[in-house]
Amino acid sequence: MYSPAHFRLTDQAELLRFMRAHSFATLITAPGGVPFASHIPLLIESEQSADGSEALYLRSHLARANPQWQHFGEADSLVIFQGPHALIDPAWYESRPNVPTWNYAAVHAYGQAQVVAGEATRRIAYGLVEQHTPGMAAIPADLERRMLAGVVTFELRVSKLEGKYKLSQNKTAADRANVQRELALSGSTHERATAEMMEAHSAD
Repeated sequence: MYSPAHFRLTDQAELLRFMRAHSFATLITAPGGVPFASHIPLLIESEQSADGSEALYLRSHLARANPQWQHFGEADSLVIFQGPHALIDPAWYESRPNVPTWNYAAVHAYGQAQVVAGEATRRIAYGLVEQHTPGMAAIPADLERRMLAGVVTFELRVSKLEGKYKLSQNKTAADRANVQRELALSGSTHERATAEMMEAHSAD
């Protein structure tokens, strides 16, 4: 990801917080150099490795009919976590001249994905249920068997994380304040969320 120094995010705790807050992400593979994408919810789980280091895993499932799981093992996969975003009108700046731009936040995770089976299938499926619909009523055993048979579960051990918060850090304090104020007054939830991110990271 192209990320100039003033937009680059390297704080691991913040990267993880962002990923967990925006865990419906895009999984990208490129078999034979041809990109293929799926949009899926993910479990973001930190675990202790045998050597004592911390390992980060992304876990989820794909429909068995989705061919993407057959791409695993060919090369690294890319997972994109996308946060709030907003068009920035140059009329909001005090400085002149200026052009329109876009403020946004994103994290890219890279790593080798592999299919997991057995009890891991049930654990991942129910982990996603617990994360997103913890009050879901129990389902009959026969329906559970059919549902789990229709998916392929996988895990991706993250080898590289890249974060980018493009929040007008390259603008003057006055311009940044104007942008934040205009976004905060917007009727768009994305734009108001972008204003909140600007406020939260105003000292970055």
